[in-house]
Amino acid sequence: MGILLHNYNIVRITDGSNIIECTIIKMCLDYAVVKYKGAQYKITYDLVDKVVGHELLLPYS
Repeated sequence: MGILLHNYNIVRITDGSNIIECTIIKMCLDYAVVKYKGAQYKITYDLVDKVVGHELLLPYS
């Protein structure tokens, strides 16, 4: 089973020891650009563990 990704999905990323949640900004063929704590990073798709939610559907606090 695969993961269906879209821009602005909030995803859980893990490298085996660290787990963070960040937002997908842009998807490319080999990597995704994610936003984490105000900065943007390129990550490979094998680091994406699961989709947690969608930024536009989360309650504003």
